[in-house]
Amino acid sequence: MNTKKEIGQYYETLAVKHLKSCGYKILCQNYRTKFGEIDIIAKDKNDNCVVFVEVRYRKNLFFGLPKETVNFYKQNRLIKSAMGYIKQHNLKNLNFRFDIISITDDEIEHIKNAFQVNI
Repeated sequence: MNTKKEIGQYYETLAVKHLKSCGYKILCQNYRTKFGEIDIIAKDKNDNCVVFVEVRYRKNLFFGLPKETVNFYKQNRLIKSAMGYIKQHNLKNLNFRFDIISITDDEIEHIKNAFQVNI
């Protein structure tokens, strides 16, 4: 039986493959701060911006879609973690956005600009 961590790593690997196939450059994976973790940080060459990606997987849809689990509380933790990354890497002059990659057993959905932040 796979652990929750192993399952998460598997689907994050799928998300990385998806992003690379769409022309993204992966900058970092599993960036940790005191506020939480950002699954993937990538550069979108088309938009020339840094993308903070949350990967969500659901085996079934009994309790809703994977993307629906990124609630206001989780968004705030992602924003605070992203601000740490931006400051640490001196990226204040670049554009950035927050995406969600929502995975079910038969679909990968990439939601760009999944939520907005005003800084």
